Amino acid sequence: MKSSKKPRLALRIFGVLAAFLAILAAAWLSQPIWFPKIWRHLLVVNSSPESADAIVLLGGESQARPLEAARLYKAGVAPVVYIIGTGDTPTNRRALIKAGVPADRIMVETKSRSTLQNADFAKPLLEKAGVRQAVLVTSSFHARRALTTFQQRIPGVNFGVATSRIGWWDTPSGRLQEDEWAAIELVKIPGYWFYHGIQPWIKKTAQPAGTSQTPRS
Repeated sequence: MKSSKKPRLALRIFGVLAAFLAILAAAWLSQPIWFPKIWRHLLVVNSSPESADAIVLLGGESQARPLEAARLYKAGVAPVVYIIGTGDTPTNRRALIKAGVPADRIMVETKSRSTLQNADFAKPLLEKAGVRQAVLVTSSFHARRALTTFQQRIPGVNFGVATSRIGWWDTPSGRLQEDEWAAIELVKIPGYWFYHGIQPWIKKTAQPAGTSQTPRS
């Protein structure tokens, strides 16, 4: 009896969460003034560690994300930057080099096409390099899904996340676009739970003892 109750409870929690997020996503169509505050509270996560073994730059936006990754590198947060994802990898790599990251400190993965694949394809690279602590770099609305996906697909690495925003999102048209992407995230989060088992709860992790080590290239 107890074992049958647990799946039922999980399904109920999933159903309630999915319905709630779907309602919020649908509410975006009427553009209520409260929508940006709600999605930022639900989706935005900033948990960047002071030091790490690697910075993991996720593809999908090639203006603010590489600049934030470069800022973290130059601040001494980590000694290497991994660019993960197909499509804009060359653009992100050029942006990193232009911002002051040495070319030999940039590693790339060019085949993954989704956040789930980002994590799955990054896993062997990070494990081979001996990475124990990493900081993801992504857009603000993508932070929760990115962090929970990497935490659950690569449990041997402690992940934090640093968010970035392009300046255009502060304009009236840009705010509408950012809200639209946030609404899409509110749909994708329960979808990732249902199809891939990625729960939206963030795991609190402690930084491993000792100093950050330089990963092997």
